[in-house]
Formats: sequence, C-alpha cells, structure tokens
Amino acid sequence: MAIPFLYSLRSIAVRKGSSAMAVGGIALVVVVLVTLLSLAAGFQRAVMTSGSPQNVIVLRKGADAELQSQVMRETARIISELPMVAQEDGRPLVTFESVILLAQPKQGGGETNITVRGGPPQARSVHTEVRLTQGRWHSPGSNEAVVGVGLARRLRNVSLGQTITVGRNTWCIVGLFEAGGSSLESELWMDGDLLQGTFRRGAIFQSVLFRAVGSARQAAEQLNALAETDLRLRTVQALTEKEYYEKQAKLMADLITILGGILTSIMSIGAIAGAMNTMYAAVSQRKREIGCLLAIGFTPEAVWLAFMVESLALAAIGAVLGCAVSLLFNGMKTGMTNWATFSETAFEFHVTAQILVTAAILALLMGFIGGVLPAVRAARMKVVDALRRA
Repeated sequence: MAIPFLYSLRSIAVRKGSSAMAVGGIALVVVVLVTLLSLAAGFQRAVMTSGSPQNVIVLRKGADAELQSQVMRETARIISELPMVAQEDGRPLVTFESVILLAQPKQGGGETNITVRGGPPQARSVHTEVRLTQGRWHSPGSNEAVVGVGLARRLRNVSLGQTITVGRNTWCIVGLFEAGGSSLESELWMDGDLLQGTFRRGAIFQSVLFRAVGSARQAAEQLNALAETDLRLRTVQALTEKEYYEKQAKLMADLITILGGILTSIMSIGAIAGAMNTMYAAVSQRKREIGCLLAIGFTPEAVWLAFMVESLALAAIGAVLGCAVSLLFNGMKTGMTNWATFSETAFEFHVTAQILVTAAILALLMGFIGGVLPAVRAARMKVVDALRRA
C-alpha cells in the first residue's frame, strides 16, 4: 500500500527552516551551472555566427588564428587571381587583412586587448554581415576608423566622435557597425594601407579572405590541393570562414564548460550533504510517525518511497527556483578574453532549454543521492524501536 503523495509535501511544509536550506543549496548549484553554461553558449553563439558561409579564409600553414599567421603580399595577389574567387563588376571579391592587438581601458576599470583590423575599401563586400548603424564608414587613406557596437559598450572612450591612438598615429572614430551579434562587433576597423605603414608591414598580411565561386568548402579544398603542387602557395592553408570561427568557439566553450563542471561538482557535494542532513533530521524527528505507518500496514518499501518523494520534491523546488533566477541573466551583455585570439569578445548570456533541462536533471539527481540513505534508514526501522518513547 502506497503512502499518499500529499503526506510527503505536507512534511516539507512542517519543517520550513531545514527544507528552505536544502532547497536553497540546490537552487544555488542550479544557478551557478546555468550561468556558466549560458556563458559558454553565449560566447559560442557570438563566435560561431561570425563570418559568412560563402567565404574562405587563407592563413599561414599551421596557424590557428590570424595573429599567428603571415601571408606574403605576392602570395595574396596570386590567390586573388585564382578562378575559385568570385568577382563583382570585374573585381575579385577578396580582401587582404592586417590584424593587431591593442591594449585599451575597459569601462569598469583595467585593460583588455582589442582586435584592430585593417583592410581595403572592398572588405565590406566580402564581410556582408557587417552593417553600419551610426555615422559613416572610414574613408580610404584617412586616419579614420569604425568600431563594433559590442566593443564600444565594453571600452572607455571608444565611441562615435572620439579618438584612439594606434602606434604613432591617432584615428578618429567616425562610425559604429553591427554584425548580427557576432565577434566581429568586438573589432576596430581602419584603412589597411595606413595600418600596414604604421607598423611597417608593407609586404605581410595576417589573412586573405575571399568570396568563393560556388561552395566555400569545395573552394577551400581546391586551394589546399593546389598548395600541394604550386610552390608559390606551399606556405598557406585554406578553410571556410565558418570552420575557422567554429574552431575558436569550441576551444573557449569547452574550457568554460570544463571549469564550470568542476565548480558545479564541488558545490553539488555541499548541496547533497545539505539535502541528506535535512532528510536524516526528518527521519529522526518522525520516528513515532514512521512506526505508526509501519504498524497500520504500510510496507517498508512504501516508507522508503515516501521519503524519496519528499527529497525529490525538495530538489524539484530548488530546480524551479534556480532556473527562474537564472533566466534573469538571459540576454545580459558581457565580454571576456578569447583565448584563441587573446582579444576581448563581447557577447550575451544565452540560456537555452537544453541548459535548463540539464540543470533540472542535475538537481533531481542531487535530491535522489541526498535522500536515498535517509530513506533506507526509515524503511529499515523496527516498529517497536520507532514507537518507543525517548
């Protein structure tokens, strides 16, 4: 004979203090887990949405990021003349890009590295996801720059109408741009020739980006095959722009997830201990009550199930509370250093249904582990011992 479900719920209400502590511990673990996973998901979404599925990026062979790459001007010119490069109005849709890191003060104090990208005027025809929101684009050959909206939020004195010093020169910020929430919004763009001259990189670029004729993946494979036979291209490798950013996203997201797993595991042990103490206290306080249940015909299995239901109910309440609090972080803007590029990336917390389900399952698991031993103790209790007065 099963013990009514309401019996377990009413038992929680009777012990408000200890129940609240167990619920709070589980809810805290849920909040931490959801926050860290949504941080990783937000970063991954920002980076993975960067770039176009039609573009191919060319780097030095063995380089994982643009900062590690060097492509000679002559090599870049040869790539721009390949038949796999799309054209518009008779001009190849290709951009030779220079990338540097620049330390700048953040809004909340301290410094961070930002990505400064220099390219030719036709770069906007290749970076099709970029859209100007305020001001205007920088003029070719001028000391002007445009900045992503994400970077403008994160840095101090880097906004429309302000100036920024790069190397020996000062650039005036004349526009703000968006890129669909991608990591490109965390960059500062300026004229490539001036950036090359400022840092004396006349014959070297960090990457070549071009719009492919047909499939970008096929174009990348064709270029890599050509690099095996053409000595002029032996130093470069090609991959789709999407693949390039996906590799960066995976590296950082995996790191956050691993660190989050370690922290959550440590906190989970504390939450399980709290739930277990609460249930042990419940068993001790209700000895005579358990004895009565056993005496009137309820089986030990029914007693065990009743205490497990109570423990799982505490965990469920903690899961709901933790998930509700975690939803407040969804869409919150933040930023962190991308370890693949060592530069600031602005993004938003992204709480997904999968993350909430994962956190709820973890909470129920904590409730189960925390309740199983006290429930076994209650089920094994002898009727005579349970009814004996202290």
